[in-house]
Amino acid sequence: MDADVEAARSRGFLGSPSAVTRAAIRAAAVLAVAVVLGYVFYSLQFSGTVQWAFGVTLVGVLGIAGTYLVVRGTRSPDSFEPRADRGEVHEGELTSLAGTVERADRGLGFSRDLLVVRVRDALSERIRLVRGLSPETMRALEADESALRDVVRDEVLVAFLRATRDREARSTWAAAADRDPGLLVGLRYLMDRAEGWR
Repeated sequence: MDADVEAARSRGFLGSPSAVTRAAIRAAAVLAVAVVLGYVFYSLQFSGTVQWAFGVTLVGVLGIAGTYLVVRGTRSPDSFEPRADRGEVHEGELTSLAGTVERADRGLGFSRDLLVVRVRDALSERIRLVRGLSPETMRALEADESALRDVVRDEVLVAFLRATRDREARSTWAAAADRDPGLLVGLRYLMDRAEGWR
């Protein structure tokens, strides 16, 4: 029986003397705080000095508590540690692009513009490589609509390349795509069309 009691006490099922002592200290502290607060509230009705001291103390305590909460809330989060069984994680271009797509889907303007630029650059580069053009020739081609139409021979791709030459034009194109069929759907359609383009 004694062995069972000792085992239960060691596991924390029964109060140990140190736990009882801690509980008594906590109870005494709560009682002392209650007595001090009772005296302060009783004195507040008679003494202007005590009222001022209480007000200053209250403002100080609230300031310290507020500062603690702000500092605690703005602390840098712990770094992400990948699970051991996954091995080392390397973030690269696709991870960055996936984040851009997710932010663009939420309607964030800079990410939308960045996504349209990336699709436009990919289409332009594909056309350049398939036709064997230099970067300078491709840039000159994009400035000349009839020459671009002769080289590309796809009205949808030509219209996209012409409609997204600067930021304002890209914003207008993205707003139109949002209405029908949707920005991501429209960009996916363009990429599918470019994949089949020769």
